[in-house]
Amino acid sequence: MKSIKKIKDGTICTPLGFKTNAINCGIKNDKLDLALIYSIVKAKAAGVFTANKVKAAPVLLDIANLKNNVAQAIIVNSGNANCCTGKRGYADAQAVGRKVADVLEVKQADVLVASTGIIGKYLPKDKIIDSIELLARGLEFDKADKTACAMMTTDSFPKQVAVEFKIAEKKVSIAAVAKGAGMICPNMATMLCFVTTDANISVSGLKKALKIAADNSFNCISVDGDMSTNDTLAILANGLAGNALIKDKGKNFDLFVQALSEICLELAKMIVIDGEGATKLIEINVQGAKTKQQAKQAASQIANSLLVKTMIAGENPNWGRIPASVGAAGIDFKEDKLEVFLQNIPVYRKLTPDTKNREKLIKLLAKKQINITVKLNNGKFSYTIWGNDLTKEYVKINTEYN
Repeated sequence: MKSIKKIKDGTICTPLGFKTNAINCGIKNDKLDLALIYSIVKAKAAGVFTANKVKAAPVLLDIANLKNNVAQAIIVNSGNANCCTGKRGYADAQAVGRKVADVLEVKQADVLVASTGIIGKYLPKDKIIDSIELLARGLEFDKADKTACAMMTTDSFPKQVAVEFKIAEKKVSIAAVAKGAGMICPNMATMLCFVTTDANISVSGLKKALKIAADNSFNCISVDGDMSTNDTLAILANGLAGNALIKDKGKNFDLFVQALSEICLELAKMIVIDGEGATKLIEINVQGAKTKQQAKQAASQIANSLLVKTMIAGENPNWGRIPASVGAAGIDFKEDKLEVFLQNIPVYRKLTPDTKNREKLIKLLAKKQINITVKLNNGKFSYTIWGNDLTKEYVKINTEYN
């Protein structure tokens, strides 16, 4: 596979033809809370959204707008989710998109709208609409850092990644910006992620690549087991790199998928480590399951176990919580074949508990990355999920968030 180069200080404006800007429109007092991403030409577009049956108004609007597989702008606000707001919320999202379309002189259907923040409050539509002209006038190729900050809610740091690679000597770039720190659960997270690329790629290839990348990244993370209502992963591909068309299979498609997946996985791990109050990244790998779904069930059960998460937070080698979680996952395995490893140390193998490595485990659990491996020895399928620990700070943040 051809080399993929990570771009130091890369942003969503690294690919050719993308501008952005961010301002404060009054939702979050004096903090940046409104951002606009704009492609100077129409772009092919695709999206993946929350699996929650309660979907925020902007999610419903974007699903409708992406039926034409084209987009040229994305407007995003933080501080208000515009969710559980009924017909009024949907009309408000439409009004925001319509104003962006008018100011940028693009089709309304080519504007994606995203919101993140508190659920159950009507969107301060007028504040946003009254700020759009100022926001659009300030579009530049060097304001991506402001956009990354404007998307944040309880995030502690902005999240951006960019890579480049070559297709037949044409340089192609892919970049992404994301936010997310709480309400993170497989089947996306409480996250917004916007991907920009100057690649020339078919619509079918773009959709297929995005689904693969999402399944290998954002659908493999868990912070607190709560599924958000606003999850949005959208990609715009404007073709300005001038490469030969990437179809939905072949070596160029595989290279594009690899690059996109690397970006999404890096951002997904950033989201996990930035989980509200988190101090440790936990990698959970379940091997030897009868089916992939059963491997996923077991990994998810461990990742979402409050007992496992607090064990890791307390650096306490109470490893018995891991096989207990596996047993509660409702999957097919025999305990006499079960093997559990914590920080690569076998702690439970075929009905035999570890009795010798407690002090060693205590030292290893002080590390920032924790590895849990479970071998079911009941098949050939495996699954990996990334999660984090649960600390007192998580409770503090979520009791005070309003």
